[in-house]
Amino acid sequence: MYVSIEVPEIDEYPNGFPRYRLKGLFIGPVSSSFQINALSTTYIRLVEAALVEYRLGQSKLKEFWGTHTSLNIRAIDRAISHFESCLSDMHRAINCFTRLRRHKELPEGLRLALNEEKPRFVADQISDQLRAIRNEIHHLEDLVMDGRLQEGQAFALMPDGPETPHPTEPNQTVKTIDRLVIAQRELQFSHLATWLTEMGRFAEKIVAYEIPR
Repeated sequence: MYVSIEVPEIDEYPNGFPRYRLKGLFIGPVSSSFQINALSTTYIRLVEAALVEYRLGQSKLKEFWGTHTSLNIRAIDRAISHFESCLSDMHRAINCFTRLRRHKELPEGLRLALNEEKPRFVADQISDQLRAIRNEIHHLEDLVMDGRLQEGQAFALMPDGPETPHPTEPNQTVKTIDRLVIAQRELQFSHLATWLTEMGRFAEKIVAYEIPR
């Protein structure tokens, strides 16, 4: 069996958004409102964390499938944990952003910046999907403890994908790892990377905002 790891790289924001902290220290916060500052800072912190967890999960997933001398269970366990944290951070960040962009105390310039286009990640179809998978992750131990999880059912978030016949080699297959699966739900890595990159772009909008003095 051949394995193809299809987890897109996220090249943007390799160092997160350090300028946000520097501006807060030396210039001032984005608003005179405590809640606006708290929502903005929390959103940026969670997007940074989600980016880190995504990259770590990707790295450990490649390490697992790239280890040929042993079964590197530790690497796949770490990949699962990193992707679980990534999804949880994204879910929490979306909640903060949704509240922030509609807040009545949001400075007008920042309101325009965050509302001139509607990000895809706040659409119900996407935010509900992330919320549902996040809830599956967080409540899975309840199913294990009370016996509702049946033999053969996954008891962790798993990187997975289709296995198809090799196009040129008889009796060989290609396993494509291109999604995360838990219970009856799945999420494509390509979608995850697209949404997370867009969340970073809106974090940059907050960083770039200059409060009128």
